[in-house]
Formats: sequence, C-alpha cells, structure tokens
Amino acid sequence: MYLHGNRNKKEIALTFDDGPSEETLKVLDVLRKNNAKATFFIVGKMIKGRENIIELAKKDGHEFGNHTFSHKRLWFKSKKFIEEEIKKCDEELQRVGITTNLIRFPGLKYGPNALSVCKKLKKKIIFAEFLSFNQFAYDWFRPWLKKIGFIKSPIKIDDVVNATIEKTKNGSILGFHDYLQEIGPNTEITAILEKILPKLQKGGFKFVTITELLFG
Repeated sequence: MYLHGNRNKKEIALTFDDGPSEETLKVLDVLRKNNAKATFFIVGKMIKGRENIIELAKKDGHEFGNHTFSHKRLWFKSKKFIEEEIKKCDEELQRVGITTNLIRFPGLKYGPNALSVCKKLKKKIIFAEFLSFNQFAYDWFRPWLKKIGFIKSPIKIDDVVNATIEKTKNGSILGFHDYLQEIGPNTEITAILEKILPKLQKGGFKFVTITELLFG
C-alpha cells in the first residue's frame, strides 16, 4: 500500500476518483492550463458513453487506475465479489486501451479479503494523504451534506483549498473527485483546482503521475 512518495523530492501526485464524467472535461482543461499531469481512478460502469473523455485524458498524458466496476465498499465483501469487481473494471479499461496495475478502494474502505485479492492480481494499492482531520477539508463532504439537505447555501471551497495548501508536502498524494458516486457531478472541483494548482506550483511543486511519483 502506498500513502505518499519520496519526501526529498518536490513532486506531488494529483488523483481523481469516481469518474469519468462531463466534469472531467473541465478538470482536463484546468490541468492543461497548468501543465499538470494527474492519475484518474476510474469506475468501470462510468466508461460506456464517455470513451471520448478517456481518449482526451490519454492524449493529454494522464494516467489511470482501477476504482472497481460499481464502486461498492469492499470491507465486508467476499473474495469472489472483490475479484469480479476489479476484473470487470479492468475489462472496461482494456476496452478503451488501458492496462493498469494501480487500484484505489472505493471510499478507501477495505479488509483482509481485498488485500488478498489485490496480491493475487498483482495490484498496487494507492491511498491518498489525509490533509486534515476536519472533514470539511475533503472535496466530497459538503456536496454530500447538501445532497442530504443538511446545508442549502452555496458550497464554500475555502476549507478544501486552504487545507490542501497548508498540508501538502514533498511526495504528497492528493485525493480529489471529478465525480461523486451516489451524489453526482463534483461541480466545485474546477474552482478548487484553479486556486490550488497555481499556489502549489508557486511553492515549487511539480505535478506527476502516480507511477512517476512512486516508481519513476
């Protein structure tokens, strides 16, 4: 399992979960403007009908990982279920010309069975550093609160931006979402990136893929 890269290099990895979606196109635009590479952890069921988005991300030099086929939490699932979820996502990725040994568990939830299956399938398990113990600093938390009706006002992104700038360090793996399963498009992500990326670049950080960060 990997939580971060080399602490002695000013390289960091941007990662995006749960897509692809139409919001991914906006994310790609922001990444392109900032000359930033990223790794997208793809949900297999999201690929059909969005192959053009995958192709654009490939053309821009981004990387891809497996985020299972249906985004079910894996902590109490059987080995059979987990293996089917991973293989079915791999099949969808291979259909669009992608082969990857990277995986991130949905919701970062897992158990012994998930670890065993990943070892069998020779998958490298990628986590993300927790930027803050304050959940408001996660890009998915306020959209979830809004969906369940807990908040009704426009979503503020400053907590996410400030925590990211404050906590990012050499080798950090930053976890964001270009889509939010069970919620919908993450419509705040481009505004978050537009604030974060220039500030991190000004701080001397270089954005690289997971493979470059961990195995390059």
